[in-house]
Amino acid sequence: MRILLTGASGFIGQHLLQALLAEGHEVVCAVRRVRKTDDPRLSFIHADFTKDTDKSAWLARLSGIEAVINTVGIFRESGAQTFDRLHVQTPRALFAACAESADVHMVVQLSALGADEHADTAYHLSKKAADDYLAALAVRAAIVQPSLVYGSDGASARVFKALASMPFALRFGDAPQLVQPVHVDDVAAAIVALLRRRLYLDRDREGGARRIPLVGPEALPFTGYLAALRAAMGMGRLRVLRLPGGIARGLARLGDRKS
Repeated sequence: MRILLTGASGFIGQHLLQALLAEGHEVVCAVRRVRKTDDPRLSFIHADFTKDTDKSAWLARLSGIEAVINTVGIFRESGAQTFDRLHVQTPRALFAACAESADVHMVVQLSALGADEHADTAYHLSKKAADDYLAALAVRAAIVQPSLVYGSDGASARVFKALASMPFALRFGDAPQLVQPVHVDDVAAAIVALLRRRLYLDRDREGGARRIPLVGPEALPFTGYLAALRAAMGMGRLRVLRLPGGIARGLARLGDRKS
């Protein structure tokens, strides 16, 4: 299968690219910085999610493309890289082009667990906006919603290890704040399996989308996750300092005013 992959230089995108090539697919990577490759199954084309917000920018890129996988995402806004541009406007343009293309017959959108009717952060709301738009189009699609994704080469892994190595961890309020971490290779394997099974959709259907949560085998409090990381690093017991819910909410409101 010939696949267009966006976000190929990102944490999940890099792992997914290797999994797709190992499966025997031909992959076209849409990236800001095009590079050369000796692999005949791999090619790079220029694309910029901060600018390519019109459907016409994507239609020509989809010639001969059978499947599109969008893994572009940011956790913090910076300059032109905003949630609205990278998570909403450009993905919508890409998805609209996919629905119009005569070649594309499946789309995979990498979203996030929590991008649903209960979403309340700018990150999750922007992901949900693109997901809902895709779900309304006449194109076969899977909206993959992973939980906290971890891996030794991920930026989040470095952040969480740093948090785990601190003298103590903060717990906000009385809620357990459960997480169900999933390894990046399991996320890549799940997407490859979806492609292999044609997204589990009836071939006779003109379109339709399925939202597919991806979580790890065990749910544990976030402080428990940090404690497990701390133990894996050979450090002592993690001390937890609990902040009452009122103080936690006050700090959150203060952060919102400063952002």
